[in-house]
Amino acid sequence: MATGQPTEPAVSRSHAPLFVRKAGAGPPVVLVHGGLPARHAWARQQELAARWSLMIPSRRGFSPSPPAPRQDFLVDAEDMAALVAGIPGGAHFVGFSYGGLGMCVAAGLQPSRVRSLTLIEVPLWSAAGADESVRRLAEVADRFAEGHRDAPTEREFLAVAGLDRQCLDTRDDDMRQAIELARNFRSPGEASPRFGRIVEAGIPVLVVSGGHTPAIEVVCDAVAARTGAQRICVTGAGHAVQRAPGFNPMLEAFLTAAEHRASHL
Repeated sequence: MATGQPTEPAVSRSHAPLFVRKAGAGPPVVLVHGGLPARHAWARQQELAARWSLMIPSRRGFSPSPPAPRQDFLVDAEDMAALVAGIPGGAHFVGFSYGGLGMCVAAGLQPSRVRSLTLIEVPLWSAAGADESVRRLAEVADRFAEGHRDAPTEREFLAVAGLDRQCLDTRDDDMRQAIELARNFRSPGEASPRFGRIVEAGIPVLVVSGGHTPAIEVVCDAVAARTGAQRICVTGAGHAVQRAPGFNPMLEAFLTAAEHRASHL
């Protein structure tokens, strides 16, 4: 079994260094977490280090990376672009939830550095903005981030985000930090990735959902249609799809096919 390597920085062009946990050997795979800290989000993906070089950044604001006043996918995109620029031949990108927004923006800016792109329940509302259920879910997320604390808003947002009430009272410092950041973020509605450049570059794309919220399924369907992606639903873990049984073999099959394709170009 591959062992973890020390945390080391990936230089960002306009910010203090971002910390990245590295483990394993093989083709490089960058795993970007969402609202949950990286160690929680990707706990079940550690077994992939036996065959892949995993690079797991803690997004800005999440310890041990530098603090930030809020989550901002544009800042994340800059960090991801800087990270992948230092990897020979680029890397496979795997983005979960809010973390996938910056990853998708970065892929559109530097498609030649992306071997493949996996998007797990990424809130790309703009891809399906005409759908009423999507608009409703986007409004709930924005209301929560704007400080609304009414019970229905909090309950609906936490359910979709894969959190529960116990998380709000946790004594875990990382989780308390995550909850505070969940209450302050750049709206996903502002995200406008360059889907056309991703398609033109021929980047293999996988869009995955968990089958727990109809609006999320609509968004994932729309993103898949815009990117020509392989579309898969993996049930059993709610929003945290990467924890579901069967997720790792499915992801590895996609990454292996993408890696094989890249080696024959």
